[in-house]
Amino acid sequence: MNSNDESVENTFLSNLYIVRPRTLLRSPLYPIKDNRDDIYIKDGSLTGLDYLSNIRNYLWNRETKRFCARDGLEWAKFGCCYFIYLFTLGILFSALVIIYMLLLDKKTPRRLGNDSAIAFDGGINPGLGFRPQLYMDRSIIKWRSSRKLGRESTGEIIDNIQEWGKLHTVKDQFYQQMIDCATIPRHLLINYFRQGLSCMFFVTDVKPGPNPCSKPKSFGYNKGRPCVLIKLNRIFGWIPEPYQSKEEVPIEIRHLWQPIMKNFILIKCFGQYPTDQDLIYQVDHISILGNKAIGGIPTYYYPFLNQPGYRQPYVWAQFIKIESNVLLNIICRAYARNIRHSTDIEDMTGAVHFEIFFE
Repeated sequence: MNSNDESVENTFLSNLYIVRPRTLLRSPLYPIKDNRDDIYIKDGSLTGLDYLSNIRNYLWNRETKRFCARDGLEWAKFGCCYFIYLFTLGILFSALVIIYMLLLDKKTPRRLGNDSAIAFDGGINPGLGFRPQLYMDRSIIKWRSSRKLGRESTGEIIDNIQEWGKLHTVKDQFYQQMIDCATIPRHLLINYFRQGLSCMFFVTDVKPGPNPCSKPKSFGYNKGRPCVLIKLNRIFGWIPEPYQSKEEVPIEIRHLWQPIMKNFILIKCFGQYPTDQDLIYQVDHISILGNKAIGGIPTYYYPFLNQPGYRQPYVWAQFIKIESNVLLNIICRAYARNIRHSTDIEDMTGAVHFEIFFE
């Protein structure tokens, strides 16, 4: 065979699938009535160039104008079939989501109390939160008292507190839906809450008159007397059960008990370890309770029923005298008969943990 015959043969084979003779081509299970024009049976073994030629012909055959072994009409049928299938599937999924959203109450959770997703073995147990919290994945409050602006400055701390508490300082659009709960009998409050009303709570309610934990005083961070805002996390329908006698109160706060505390959720902050307690010389709690030794939130703010414009009550913990350049571990706990406590740092139920470090 001369060179011209070889070039003609190579041109002829370039658009064919080159295969070895196999039983599959002549199997009685797969009878071939007509010889396929796009297959060339080679007597010897296939070379690497043969495999590359087969791949090239599969991706795009210049003679038959087929892409991935399908021509334009076949691809159109294939795409139309999958379009109808996926479109029908999307319509069905969207219809189910719409039906679910129509059946779902946007104000009241479907599962409440011990059936709630946040209820554990012992039932619902509220936790605590704190501000400032500059990083959601970190619990450290770190700043430099001499730095006014920038990162880890008093300005950054003040802005973080103001951003969370800005609704407590203005009369917002829901102001007309707020009531003075301190003057209303407790058994009537639940009816007002179900109507969408909520209790008034302003920054002046925490402490009437001069308040050391305020923006004009930089919340104490410029003088190394930081104020940390402690709040009880909102749980729909949860009603606190405060202590009614001194005998019920835990030993660590029993000496602070007063009869006025029967209508308060008590909150107290202290050093987590003995070394921390030695370096924290004084902590003042500023709240409606009016007791520096321990803070308190009145029970008339509960239950929370997702009222529009609900203002979350809180307590200030001001660390009057602490050591600088030392990392201090702090724990704040809430006390009530239906609030359980855990000493495990990974399961801080009924409490919150954070660190303080300033230069």
